[in-house]
Order: sequence, then structure tokens, then C-alpha cells
Amino acid sequence: MRNSAKIWVLPLSAGMALSLSATTQASSPPHSSLPPYTSPTLQAGPAASDPASRNEPVRIAQAETDAASAAAERDGAAMEHTDQSGLATPDAFRFPGTMVSTWTKRDVEGLVQDAPVTLPLMIHDREFFEEGVYVWDAWPVRNPDGSVAMIDDWVIKVGLSAELSEVEETGWEFFTLSTWRYWYTRDGEWRPGGVIFSREEALGSRQWAGSTFYDADNQTVTFYYTATGRPDAESIEDDMPERDISIHNEAAGRPSTEQRLAKVTASVNASGDGIAFSDFGEHEIIGEADGFWYDTMDTYLAGAAVYGFRDPEYLVDPHTGREHILFTANAAGVPGPYNGTVGMMTKTDDGAWELNPPLIVSMGVNSQLERPHVIYREDGAYLFFSTHDFTFGPDAQGPRGLYGFHSPSGSLTGRWTALNQHGLVAANPGENPGQTYSYLVLPDGHVMSYLNHTFGFELDPEQEDRSFYGGPGPMFRINMDGGIATVSEAENAR
Repeated sequence: MRNSAKIWVLPLSAGMALSLSATTQASSPPHSSLPPYTSPTLQAGPAASDPASRNEPVRIAQAETDAASAAAERDGAAMEHTDQSGLATPDAFRFPGTMVSTWTKRDVEGLVQDAPVTLPLMIHDREFFEEGVYVWDAWPVRNPDGSVAMIDDWVIKVGLSAELSEVEETGWEFFTLSTWRYWYTRDGEWRPGGVIFSREEALGSRQWAGSTFYDADNQTVTFYYTATGRPDAESIEDDMPERDISIHNEAAGRPSTEQRLAKVTASVNASGDGIAFSDFGEHEIIGEADGFWYDTMDTYLAGAAVYGFRDPEYLVDPHTGREHILFTANAAGVPGPYNGTVGMMTKTDDGAWELNPPLIVSMGVNSQLERPHVIYREDGAYLFFSTHDFTFGPDAQGPRGLYGFHSPSGSLTGRWTALNQHGLVAANPGENPGQTYSYLVLPDGHVMSYLNHTFGFELDPEQEDRSFYGGPGPMFRINMDGGIATVSEAENAR
């Protein structure tokens, strides 16, 4: 297997300046009554000002907002104590209920895809990450603090995959044949480890994205995954819905797209030859939609995107030590389908997973806030997710890319505000809006993704048997500074 890092990025030359002219995104929904977001056209021209300077008014306003939010949260946490008035409100007046942060149409009205939030054009490698296999959503095996786990000097990548031959033989789309695989390396040359567990061994008729974490004390790894379809389905063919689905539903013609959160733990064995997993425990469902906070399959108003209750992302809150799982879902209390939400579960003292209210709710903006995850910095917590251009509502438009929110206090349940005041952090260039997707920000700001439709790929007759590239994208890096997050590095691996 070739090293997947041998992929080239086209940076701007030192003598090239940016002159941004607004061009309408070709894939903008035709039924929208609002002007679509604008994407950049790169042209030679007079020297542009420092990109950071264009963000200065936003940076100042955001700093003021962050300071006010942090102060308000500190005041709220001390509500049982007296303030400067010398008077205290009794705790009995702290009535139960939940306040949730929102992503609104007003937030995205100001979305302009300028250079600081636009990725360079990417060129795929001449050889595939694994020949004959599509690879898309992927992540490293990590430690509880979010860092990449080093197991006897090996690092491990886990991801969703499908064999091209099975796609051709069955006629199913690649995502319907989703199977968990892994790869490992010590020297940068990735070696295939094979299938982690078959679709039939795990819960659901197939398994979608999640996360994987290493327990060094017990030499085990836990795989958190999305059990897609009926939990007891014996196969994809056995999982067709019992009733017809409207042709306007994206799930029409597919096996069941109901989703639950699941996990399984296995031993990890490292040697000079590589990494192997063994002694798998019992696969178990740990989370289901409740119909109150999160739409169930029956309550979701279907649209251009399938129902969501998926992408379990494990994390340990460094401030409290509590274990949580973030996931993407649809908010039951907001009219759909553009009611995507970032949900959360918390591990209780007895080891069970308890469903919590959502952290962020899309108010008519977007139906999918996929693969949510959080990283912590000195200036608070940063929550990121991926979304498509076609999952935005008719009155809110944006490009396919990485989006995010900031909590100045660092509290998961505190106030979250959209990064850059609109949420967009990194988008594909307007000239190739579908080149990458499914982003994962690591603690140092490096970002993983996969290559979808890339430079010249669809024009290459040798690739006519592949519907998309299907391999890891070159790693870029973002800079985070309070409420501002932008693309800071896009270096080629040499």
C-alpha cells in the first residue's frame, strides 16, 4: 500500500494576490428566495491586504461577545451566592428546564466564503489508499484526552469502507455496504488490517460512523458505532422497510435507515508485525432517540437528507472528568426537516448511558450536523461538525464544509456561539465544491477528511468504475482564536 500522504495541494504562489468576486454557487437550491452565499474566484490582481485584517471587526465584536458570555456563565454558576448587591436569590427559584444554543438563519445570512475559510484545490494521488476499496469517514484510535493513541509505536486509523466488487455485484450504493476496516503504521506506510467486524456480527444491517478509543490500562479498544437498520436484521436484504416510502424521502429504495448508537469492546494486540483485535465483547445498544428531545424515525419529517441519530463521538470533559458521547440527530421540538442538532449522552455512575438535552439546535438552517466533536483550548471549547450544501434549508445557504461553535467558558452545556459569526470554518473551493467531506479536527488543529470528487478524477477513463475517489484527503490545519477559526496551513507532504 502506498502512503496516503502523497497527495498534492495547489497553494497560491508567493506573487499571487487575492481579488474576490462573488459568484453564485451552481448547486444553490433553485427554490430559494434569498441571494445564495458567495464563494471566491481567485484572480491575479493588486496585492491583497492581510486576510487576518479583514476579520478584525469580526474579531473585536466576537471578543466582546465571548467576554460577556463567559462573565454571564460565571455569574450563573454562582447564582446561589450573593452578587455586588449583597442579596441572594434562593435556590428554589432555579426551576428545572434547559437552555439550548441555536444556529439560526440570521447567523448564516452573513456567510461569505472568502479566502481564510476556503481550502486549496486538491489533487488525488495516482494510487489509492487501498486498491479495490472505497474509504470515506475515518478517524484515528485515540486516548481519552483526544490525542492519537500510540500502541507499541503503532498508530491506527479506523474508517468506513466498501469493496468496489461488492458494489458492482449487488448494485447497492457504497454507503449501503458500509463496513468497518482499519489500517496501521509505524513509518508512514499504511498497512491494511482488514475488516474489524462484519456487518452481520455487529448490530444493524450495516454500521455507519462513530469513534474508537484506547484503554491503556486494560489494553482494550472500544468501538462506538451507528447501528443502521433494525438491530436484529440478519442482512441488508432482510432489512427492507415494511411499508413504502415516499419518493421525496431520501431513504426511498434503501434498506431501513433507522439508527441507534452502539458499542463493542475488544482486546488490542500489538507486535512487530502489526495490530490485531480479538476477544470481542457483546455488541450493545447504548442510545436511542426519545421523541421528546430527538426525533425518532416515525416523527422525522423527511426531506433531501435521511433521518439522523448517529455518529457517536466519545469524549471526557477535562473540567468535570465525566464521560460523554456527542451525536448528530434531528430536534423533535423544531419543525423539520431542517432541524439538525448536536445531541449528548452522559455516562452515569452505574455505567449506563443517559440521554441529555441537545447542545446546539438548527432553527430551519440545516438538517444534518454530522460527526460532531469537541476540542479544548485555553480560551474555551470548540465544537465542530460537517454538513453538505444540499442539506441547507431553502432560506439558508452555505457550502459543503467544516462548521463550528465556540464556548468561551469551556462548558459543554454552556453558551455556544457560531465561529466567525456564521459557523463556516473551512469549505471546498467554489470551483470544486465537492472535493472533500467528513472532517475531524484533532487537538493540535490538524484536520482529517476524505477525497470525494477531485482534480480531473471524473475525466480520467481509467477511473470510470469508481463513483468517487474514496480515500483520505491531505491534512490541513486550522487556527482558533476565540470566536475566530480559519484555515492556517495546507502543506504538501514530501
